[in-house]
Amino acid sequence: MTDTWYGHTMAADEIAEFLNEQATGVLCLSKDRRAYGIPMSFAYDADEERAIMDLGFADDSKKREFLETTDEVCLTVYEWDGPHDWTSVVLSGSFEPLSESDVDDDLEAWYYRVAKDIDVSAGDVDLEWYELQAADLSGVALHE
Repeated sequence: MTDTWYGHTMAADEIAEFLNEQATGVLCLSKDRRAYGIPMSFAYDADEERAIMDLGFADDSKKREFLETTDEVCLTVYEWDGPHDWTSVVLSGSFEPLSESDVDDDLEAWYYRVAKDIDVSAGDVDLEWYELQAADLSGVALHE
């Protein structure tokens, strides 16, 4: 008896739904040919093809150090239920800070509804909004 399974490239609507269901992934940065991946909460805006993130930076932040030298970031989001039952989406593109005027009450409320964010004491880190503008977006789903 053989296992029957199939894989498919995900359509844009499947990708958007998956991203906002997961709302966490690994953001990959680079510096001097070294990679640095950090777990990240996000909300995906399908209309603008962008992921919004509220980054926290501590003093002497390794994240900020790598962010300053990264030309293109990559966000990998996945769900793994077994070797023949998984989904993976990768977004890559520019990663830019958002100004205060870009982050209105509606955007902030939407972000906190979607993203699986963590509470951080205001004294521990500096919070800054960023967007990953997806120049490349792909998803694959493999299910038994």
